[in-house]
Amino acid sequence: MSIVLGVDGGGSKTHAVICNDAGEVLGAGTAGPSNWETVGLRGACDNVGDAIERSTSQGVRRADLDAIVFGLAGVDWPSDVPRLESAFQPLRLPVAPSIVNDAFVALRAGVRAPWGVVVIAGTGTVAAGRNRGGEMHRTLGLGRTLGDAGSASDVSEEALRAVARAFVGSGAPTSLSRALCELSGAGSVAELLEEFSRGGEPELDAAATVMQHAERGDAVAIEIVEWAGAELGEAAAVIARVLGMDQEPYELVMSGGLFHGGSELLERRIAREVPNALLTRLEAPPAVGAALMALDQLGSRPTPEVQDRLSRSLIAAFR
Repeated sequence: MSIVLGVDGGGSKTHAVICNDAGEVLGAGTAGPSNWETVGLRGACDNVGDAIERSTSQGVRRADLDAIVFGLAGVDWPSDVPRLESAFQPLRLPVAPSIVNDAFVALRAGVRAPWGVVVIAGTGTVAAGRNRGGEMHRTLGLGRTLGDAGSASDVSEEALRAVARAFVGSGAPTSLSRALCELSGAGSVAELLEEFSRGGEPELDAAATVMQHAERGDAVAIEIVEWAGAELGEAAAVIARVLGMDQEPYELVMSGGLFHGGSELLERRIAREVPNALLTRLEAPPAVGAALMALDQLGSRPTPEVQDRLSRSLIAAFR
């Protein structure tokens, strides 16, 4: 029976899981962030190592591992892979880890077959995909300036911009004006904008509020949600087209904080851009995808039952 290690590492935490090809979890561990761009190469190695150590403390030896996949934030360019391979050498793993951008493990965690497209919309946004032939492609995932828009942060920014426009008279009135004041604790729109302009509220987490007001019928909020959905849907459509998947049905996984509220308006707008996609929200921890990718590498194609067993166990473990 094969035993694999999957790691999902991001800007806030790192999850490691060891499982067998039946989807039985043999160990799981959590540690600090492992995006090397924010914590450095040494920090990434230390936190990935800590997560692995906690997963092996439950009785599995590192020597038992047959395949390893690391899905990490900050793996943005080909040059990042050898850089991280060198950084992880002190971990003395029994087999060389396959290192990929964390978007690909989120994709694998959400699809039944090992191909499809994922759109992640949280603090930032990225779209990624893999086709039946194993080819992979993704957007840069490096922010709005470099072409990735529609994240939860972007929605919050658009909401604040709409409130500012309404305040000066260049935009339509919106219920978001009062909502953002309540969210920030400001006594008035003028106070909200003054505080923001002077750095008092550099990041306003208003995406969920925008979704709520869109569902209630606020025209400005609806416009913002539809803008975000169009951006995310277009990014998914680009990935599907580049990978030659756009003329057949494929799974589109939606992951990240923007989707937590389950906005039907947002999802309908995404679907308009990708008519052949079968939309599904990611419920399982992305570490599931890292483990499944490791099993894929061994030629042990996990069945839906194996995937469900692994997902249920890790939802409980990482709750």
